[in-house]
This record gives sequence, C-alpha cells and structure tokens, in this order.
Amino acid sequence: MFLVHLWNYIRGYVIIIVTGKGIERFINICSKRQILLWDIVRADMDSASMKASIRGFRLMRPAARKSGCRVHIKKRCGLPFFLYRFKRRKGFKLGLFIFSALLILSVSIIWDIEIIGCKPEMIPQVMNVLNVDNIGRGSFKYKLNPKDIATKLVLNVDQIAWAGVEIKGVKLFITIKDSIEPPVLIKNDESFNIVAQRDGFVKSMEVYAGNALIKEGETVKKGQVLVSGKLESKNPEFGTRDVHALGRIIARTWYENSLPVSMIYTQRLKTGKIHKTVYIRFLDRRFKVSGGNLPYEMYETETVEKLITGPFGLKLPIGLTIDNSYEIVEKQVDLTLDEAIAVAVETAKEELRKLMPEDCIVIDEIVKHYDGENNTKYIQVVFECEEDIAGLEPVLQ
Repeated sequence: MFLVHLWNYIRGYVIIIVTGKGIERFINICSKRQILLWDIVRADMDSASMKASIRGFRLMRPAARKSGCRVHIKKRCGLPFFLYRFKRRKGFKLGLFIFSALLILSVSIIWDIEIIGCKPEMIPQVMNVLNVDNIGRGSFKYKLNPKDIATKLVLNVDQIAWAGVEIKGVKLFITIKDSIEPPVLIKNDESFNIVAQRDGFVKSMEVYAGNALIKEGETVKKGQVLVSGKLESKNPEFGTRDVHALGRIIARTWYENSLPVSMIYTQRLKTGKIHKTVYIRFLDRRFKVSGGNLPYEMYETETVEKLITGPFGLKLPIGLTIDNSYEIVEKQVDLTLDEAIAVAVETAKEELRKLMPEDCIVIDEIVKHYDGENNTKYIQVVFECEEDIAGLEPVLQ
C-alpha cells in the first residue's frame, strides 16, 4: 500500500469534486474507459469527492458531459505540482541538481575499507597492493573488479592462502585467510652438524638425527660441535654415513652489559607551548585549514581525530584532524647516586634485550656495581637465560 501511495505522489494526482444527479453513471463511464478513481467519498446526494491521476483528469471530460455532471479540482497533489511552484526559481533548480549529483556520486564511490581475518602486521602489505592500483576510499565502484583484486592480493602478499573481496553499499570488505607455513624441507643429500651458537650450560637435549657428542650437564663453547652429522657404524668395515643432524639443545646462557654511571641526565621537558594544526579530512586526503609552519625545533605531536557519525552509528569519511605539537626542550639534570644507578641499569637492560633472540627466556637478573679508573663508577647487568643454542654447520668432507 505504501508503494502505491508513493507512486501516485511521484506521478501526481488531483482531488476532484463531482456534482450532479448522475454521479454513479460518471463513475461507471470512467471505469469503462479505464480512468482510475480512488478514495471516493459521497458528500451528499448531489456531490462526491474522489482522487484521479493527472492523465485521468484530462480524459474524463466526455464522461462528465454524458453523465450531466460537473467536475472541478479541489486540490493538486504530488511531485509534479511541487516542482512546478519552483519553475521560475533558478537557484532552487540548481541546488536540486547539485544535491542529486552529490547523492549519485556518494553512492557510487567507496567510503571505507574493512580488512577481516588477517594479522595486524599484514594490513600495511594489503594496503600497499591496493595503493599500487589506486584502490582506496574515493574509488568508483564500477571500476573495481572484486575477483581481480582478490587475485592480486594472493599473488603479492606473503602468507595469504585465500582472499575474498566484496562490495556492500559504499564499503569494500576484504576477507583474508592466513596460510600455514610449510615445514622446512630437509634434503637427504645435505649433511650438517649442530654447533653451539653461544657459550652455555646444557640443560636438556633432544636429538632427532645425528651422533650426539655431548651430554646434559656439560658446559659448551660457541662453535663447538654438539651433534655430528657423521654416523659411524658399529662395524668399522661399513665406514661412516653423512646425515643432516637435527635436534634441540636447551642451554643456560648469560648476557652481560657494563655501563658507566653518569650523574648528569638529559631530560626532555614540555615547555607548555602548543601549536595546533587543523585539517579537514575527506576520505584519505587531508586539507590544511589553519596552523602554518611549526615554530619549534624540537616537538612531540599528538593527533586527535574527530569523525562525523551518521545515523545508526555509521562512520562517515568526513571529519577534522587536529595535530597538537608540544614544544620540547632538553635540560641537563643533576642526579643523586641512586637515581644515576637506576638510569644506567635500565639503559643496560634495554640494550641487552635488543641482543637476545625472541625465544630466549630470562630466568634471573644480576646487577653489580664496581669502581673503574678516575673514580668512575660502573654497573654490570647480567641476564641468566634459557634458550635453544643449536645452529647448523656443513659437515667438512
């Protein structure tokens, strides 16, 4: 029913008053001539109101003449009559045209891209593939081929097993399934020894292939052969056979770092001065509104995004971006001995963490103080860890 009323409003209709003795005959004649009348209401014996389309009103004159009735318009309704009022208003027509063009444009472009199912570190790689083909927010939908985009993602981004691309409304959805890393293939014709990558104390061993040359509880040096790739037969006449040694050697290792203790610390402080730069953001582009050039040599910037939210929580790609730049100055600060030691210890720990492999587990920390030359104090930080020290080295023929 709603669609019927909407259609009648779009094409326009009139409310008419029919007067005379032959109202029933008028309605019958109109029905035979396929002139649609609806919402017929009898006011009294000689008059009735009803609705008719614009085309039907133009064709009902013969029916009124034959029935002896008079017809006059009570009210004109619908979009054609609404637009006719603004026939001479050029500004309105121009605004209506611009509004229609913007509406059509807004539903023809991609407003947002959502990537689902992949690791966060893979998102930049996916976006780089899209940027190569100029695919992003603001791209026209009719130029995008979801199958081609999915194929390029699978071919150009590592660790993607499958990609699905779908356009829903003004949003581009990319669904990604990560691939499972294939196991390392070992060629039977390659022979390797397992050697120690660091000095350590062996806690446990798991030898899968090769001849173990050490036992648990032994101390080993860096470069020492732990598992040999040469297998010797119990019967000397059969000789030896070279294999690819495999295994895990978990050892206790130590990492140490020594730093001088400085009683002066360079501190970065905010002066309280703020420089604001305001941008209008539309899609992936930013247009500077105010701010100018930064007047500070050293600064830290915090970015605040203010997005416009549409109905039902829809995030529109229009908003403001404000960069708050805080002036920074460096100041030399005199530290107490305890403060200076704490700073040196934390610095030494950070440097050690950069040297340690990802699978290394710290089980103990040791911090020592000692005096050096010229009354300089030093700290020494030692990390006691557990890690797999197995490394591969080709077997010498």
